[in-house]
Amino acid sequence: MAKVGTVDENGVLWKATQPGKLTEGYNGCANLYESLANSAKMNLTRKTAGARPILRTEQEKGFEKWVLGPYEWMTYGQYFNEVEAFGAGMAKKLPSLGSGDTVVIYADTQRAWMQAAYGCWRQGLVVGTIYATLGEEGALFGINQSKCKAVVADSKLLKILSKICSQFATLKDVITIGEPDVKAREALEAAGITMHLMDDLIKLGKENPSAATPATSSARGEASNATAVLMYTSGTTGNPKGVLLSHKAILSTVGATVSNGSPCNVKGKKMIAPGKVYLAYLPLAHIMELAVEITMFAMGVTVGYGTTGSVTASSPKMLQTNPPQKGDAMALSPTMFVAAPAVLDKVFVGVNAKFDALEGWKKNAAMKGLENGKAQFAKGKAGTSGLLPSLVFKKVRALLGGKVEIMITGSAPLGKDVQIFMQSVFGCPVRQGYGLTETCAASCITNGDDNGTSVVGPPQESACIRLRDWEEGGYKASDEQDAEIGMRRGEVLIGGPTVTSGYLNDAENPDPEITKKNEEEFVTIDGIRYFCTGDIGQYTKEGNLMIIDRKKDLVKLQMGEYVALSKVENVLKGSKYTQLPMAYASSTMSYAIALVCPNIPKLNELAASLGVTGSLSELCADPKVIKAVEEDMVAVCKAGKLVKFEIPTKIILIDDLWTPDNDMLTAVNKLKRKQIADKHRTQIDAMYV
Repeated sequence: MAKVGTVDENGVLWKATQPGKLTEGYNGCANLYESLANSAKMNLTRKTAGARPILRTEQEKGFEKWVLGPYEWMTYGQYFNEVEAFGAGMAKKLPSLGSGDTVVIYADTQRAWMQAAYGCWRQGLVVGTIYATLGEEGALFGINQSKCKAVVADSKLLKILSKICSQFATLKDVITIGEPDVKAREALEAAGITMHLMDDLIKLGKENPSAATPATSSARGEASNATAVLMYTSGTTGNPKGVLLSHKAILSTVGATVSNGSPCNVKGKKMIAPGKVYLAYLPLAHIMELAVEITMFAMGVTVGYGTTGSVTASSPKMLQTNPPQKGDAMALSPTMFVAAPAVLDKVFVGVNAKFDALEGWKKNAAMKGLENGKAQFAKGKAGTSGLLPSLVFKKVRALLGGKVEIMITGSAPLGKDVQIFMQSVFGCPVRQGYGLTETCAASCITNGDDNGTSVVGPPQESACIRLRDWEEGGYKASDEQDAEIGMRRGEVLIGGPTVTSGYLNDAENPDPEITKKNEEEFVTIDGIRYFCTGDIGQYTKEGNLMIIDRKKDLVKLQMGEYVALSKVENVLKGSKYTQLPMAYASSTMSYAIALVCPNIPKLNELAASLGVTGSLSELCADPKVIKAVEEDMVAVCKAGKLVKFEIPTKIILIDDLWTPDNDMLTAVNKLKRKQIADKHRTQIDAMYV
């Protein structure tokens, strides 16, 4: 395979197409507002942002279910006119808001979210983002720490704001998306908060148009260096951190992602271009989704909004009807699909279960198709061969609309088996990306024509990578000379124009922890500013980056050996009985254990083969089932070349899947280790008796 990345004499990894050079900005835009304004001119009558109306709701076993209508669309011209009007309406109704002030958006992903953001950037305001799932404590922290004067909020989240409104330090105005709850509105107004409907501000702005006042040259520096986004990370422990992202940083990610050398191009064909279609359903308060949507709007892509609860017909928010209604993906038919690996893991488990339930020629065709898919994958291709497998897979592809040309994953490693399976069944490249909030998401993306597994690609043209020796963990540049390793290894440092300005810290009352992080987590080397990620990586011979470990996930056992928890988890995902694993180790003990949310269909099959019956809770507690799962996982760990002390000695099968809703995962499906350990403390302690 051809080189995709180039390592210079200083050990810095660059994209092979432009070693030693970094792309800055996008298309000459000074700010994010300009990126939309220019696109609207070019794509005036093209569909821009679509949304599905909720036609009716019903209660089913205590949960609200929806019946959704078809997508309703705006053109780029209509969309941009509403952005203009919202900005003008804010200028008229909220004159206290000045350039550089923060407006927090506290809402689920939807069309109005990005319109509010662009309207803020039109006025030179900073957009603060808070996850809709953070709740009272997280919302209060972000609103007060950011010293925001206004919040744009989902009407359904006003109840949370009403409970904490007496503690707001600077907030004076709340702009609601949709009609507010009467009691919540009364509570907020009683606390001195002025309420506004977003629709009313748009109407006001249309009646009172004004010139845009986006970020411009000022004492703070060039417009592109001004802060565009204050993004609060979801965090696995403690208060969320506010990451300061400039217009230039985000535009540099856009510029690299749509360049001729973009990893999102497949066989010379651009996957991000006018006429392409994108399904937006991931949290906009997360950098990956925000960066993707800004890129899509800048390029004239059609964006249809959905939700995690309605992506497919069987998603939890969808009311089961006859005939079945279409999920968002089937209704939209996106050409690009972006998902966290946890989402693809669920698809992998669900589709595999359907294939296992097939009989006769359909099952034979599916199995043959998967074998063909592996062969095609080995040749660097996507999909399968043969008429019958194509017929079987066509129905599965229809779940996502049948037109997906590329899938991108990020936020966590994607298993090799899942990647090959998804690429075979859906007939398109499945590529991993890597980045952090602090580096504007897509620092690396595997090239569209590269079928490599377990790699996150070379850096984009807007970034470069250094690996810093980590002696304690045993990862060094000199590992390249070790015959058994053969690769340079170390802590990943990401450099370039996409790196954050730092973490928000109150100049008048600085947080010592944030001060320390701003001093220690950013370094400048040879004139390039780097963020020290805490992730451990290695370079492949082709110039791809692989993420193999995490400094914070390292636990020292009683006898002095170090166990990398995320490394163990990535191997455990290879077990057919695993849906979601968490490795756990105590420094006072000599062995590690694993907590596993099981692949339920496979667990049921195993139980039946062992003659065991009962509920999921009973199966998870059955000694015969546990022993069989342990044996499979030990075999998988040995095949994954884990050393003896890394292999979990005991496992706990969990009968209640961890999710963001039960606070066991972050909003982007990362493990909250402390919360999980606290919840299952009794079971963990029993494993260490």
